[in-house]
Amino acid sequence: MMYTELERNVIEFIEKNSDELFRVLSELIQIDSQNFRNDGREQKCAEYVRDLYQNLGLEVDFYCPDSLPGFTEHPAYMPGRNTANRPNVSGIWRTSPENMGNLPVMLAAHTDTMPAGDLSKWTYDPFGGIITDNRIYGLGAGDNKAGIAASYFAVKALMANSISLNTPVILTAYCDEEYGGGNGTLAACLKYPCKTYVNLDGGNYEMWTIAVGGGGFRIDLKKKETTDSMMDLYHVLVELMNELKVFMERRKAELHNNPLYIGTDMERSAFRLTKFHCDSLREATVAFVIYTDKSKEEIQTELKDILHRLEPVFDKYGIETSGFRPTTRYFRYGETDKSDGGVEIMTRAASQVAGYPVVEKGSCLTDLSLFLEYGSPHSFNFGIFRDFALPGGAHQPDEYVDCTQFTQYTQALALFLLRYFGIYYQNNK
Repeated sequence: MMYTELERNVIEFIEKNSDELFRVLSELIQIDSQNFRNDGREQKCAEYVRDLYQNLGLEVDFYCPDSLPGFTEHPAYMPGRNTANRPNVSGIWRTSPENMGNLPVMLAAHTDTMPAGDLSKWTYDPFGGIITDNRIYGLGAGDNKAGIAASYFAVKALMANSISLNTPVILTAYCDEEYGGGNGTLAACLKYPCKTYVNLDGGNYEMWTIAVGGGGFRIDLKKKETTDSMMDLYHVLVELMNELKVFMERRKAELHNNPLYIGTDMERSAFRLTKFHCDSLREATVAFVIYTDKSKEEIQTELKDILHRLEPVFDKYGIETSGFRPTTRYFRYGETDKSDGGVEIMTRAASQVAGYPVVEKGSCLTDLSLFLEYGSPHSFNFGIFRDFALPGGAHQPDEYVDCTQFTQYTQALALFLLRYFGIYYQNNK
């Protein structure tokens, strides 16, 4: 597929001005927007993005999710996240009077990051936004500030070439993604109904068209009587982990049987033990995250069955527990409806600028689940963060994005916007 002259102009604009693109991402990284589960520091990052959008001439909406009428009563609202004080920011590009009645497309990325963790494990300052050796380093570089910068710059490239599209475009930087939050995404979907939502929180320059189900859980154990030894807790933990190993194999088998997950990092990590800790001689905690295609009710039944089988063990060693408790929202499994052609158009654009075929895979636990359920069935993910287990990957020290891939990613987004609706024109101004 050849570029049109107009497409080539857009591609070349992004290439020639890539230093500005990199600078925007570097400055985003320099803003601390860590998420601490029940609160987050997204405010200053959202303000920076608001200024970007305003300077581009977009219509800007700066709001906190809980400010939407009836939001806290919505069945998908997750309490305890303090999203009354954690803003979303959207920039609406209406482009021309002719497209006012057309349903928009949203390019969405989240502002929050995981905590930086042990700073001694970072070679580069997590808030430095250091650009070196064709990489941009820092907390949230790929997860997910590259999405914010790339979508902004894709629209800027179109504007610089005096292009008007046949439909409005909404850029959204949303809060509260990490730790299975989702209130920012839910608010964006409810406030701005769109034809499709492209969630830029994806990895490996792949198209993600399955929203995997699952979430996080924990169980706390406590010996009823005082003790001078952890042996009773140890015996109970051994039995508990034996049960969870079987539970884990079921999760891995589910993803292994799905062609978009087989052999992927997601299959490998379908069960991730995130905490195994004895707080004292009497108390212990086990926490884990799962990926699954099963419903919340089915998983709850499996966990209840585990507790039932362990009751004799708990009684024998004098252990009490309140059972398995969720630590995130439960994400519902869903698949993208590709009938509108959006996935194909994005895949072709991404493959064209990269020079190799871009593959389609399933997602990890992302807000794609919410975009599909409360936004549009045509939603999908496209992003460039590295796998969680890789050096420099998402949630890892020295997180980075590759500058060449970052540029190509931005070019692919611009081409998608040009091609998705099939009709666009260039102003003669």
